[in-house]
Amino acid sequence: MSQSPLAGFTWKGMGLIAVLCLLNAARRTGRYWDGKVTDFGGWLMLATPAAALGLVIAIPVALSVVLTWNLVPPHPWRRYPALVLAVAGSFVLGFLLMDRVETWMSLTYVESESQLNPFRVGLIRYGPLCALVAIVFAYLRVAEESASRARDAERDRARFVQRMEEARLKMLQAQIEPHFLFNTLATVADLYETAPTQGERMLDDLMSYLAAALPQLRAAHSTLGGEVALTSAYLSIQQIRMGHRLTFDIDLAEPLRGEPFPPLMLLTLVENAIKHGLAPLPQGGAIHIKAWNGQGALRVQVTDSGCGFSQSSGSGTGLANIRARLSAMYGQAARLSFSRNDPRGLVAMITIPSSGASP
Repeated sequence: MSQSPLAGFTWKGMGLIAVLCLLNAARRTGRYWDGKVTDFGGWLMLATPAAALGLVIAIPVALSVVLTWNLVPPHPWRRYPALVLAVAGSFVLGFLLMDRVETWMSLTYVESESQLNPFRVGLIRYGPLCALVAIVFAYLRVAEESASRARDAERDRARFVQRMEEARLKMLQAQIEPHFLFNTLATVADLYETAPTQGERMLDDLMSYLAAALPQLRAAHSTLGGEVALTSAYLSIQQIRMGHRLTFDIDLAEPLRGEPFPPLMLLTLVENAIKHGLAPLPQGGAIHIKAWNGQGALRVQVTDSGCGFSQSSGSGTGLANIRARLSAMYGQAARLSFSRNDPRGLVAMITIPSSGASP
């Protein structure tokens, strides 16, 4: 997008220039307190036209600085020499205009020394003011452009992080663990020889799992209902493999099924509960999945009756991936937390902002 030649010429900047002109007028007219001026009203009558005359020079200088800054290429050896020339040229133009204005005002309020050496007197009066206007404007524009570049860099960094997270998610979604599939198929083959009914049931559960998982391989978004269906099929397969060592139940209200929910996070928590919580125990245990909506947040909880806290609790690649994705998607509004289950086991909970689509 092309930049306006007058970019930076704002009312705020004009107000600052007016203040500088007023201070300059106060400095110049202060010497009259002991002679021509005896009260504040008289001094104000003297300082006001002096400040107005300062504006007659300062405004052309400010305008030339703005135009030069915006039109000259941003190379130090081009822009700053051009600024010096612009300030000098506009000062001369402003001084000639001020001289006409002083003549028109008949020098009623402002004592002029222009009859002695007009240009030298004008340079002493307004030269520092014009230089200060140019320096302040250049400083503010440099700070503004630096801040703009910093904001652009931060937006680029955020977009890069988001693309990286999306790429990691797609890679994760594309990985239906080969050893899980091979082990399941091997178990199916064994069961068809020893317990055909269970083998058929396990094959049906595997088909349900794949039917839920395959449509999500290229999806960046999912729903809580879809994630629960995928996780339920996974648990059914694991239940056949583990037998009586695994029981599970799911508490999900129908209105919550349409709530948006990040893909594969629930499945990762359940996998973690089985691998680190139930599998090490000879007697296994139970997994309970519950979701509820309240106070603007959707909470999905996975409770197991396994080993409880250990070195692997709350760590690992899968859980680190959940935390990174939650941070990238929701910032501080989402979190993954762990707590102890009574009397034994672990409670893992994902909290994300609710879409407000369900009660």
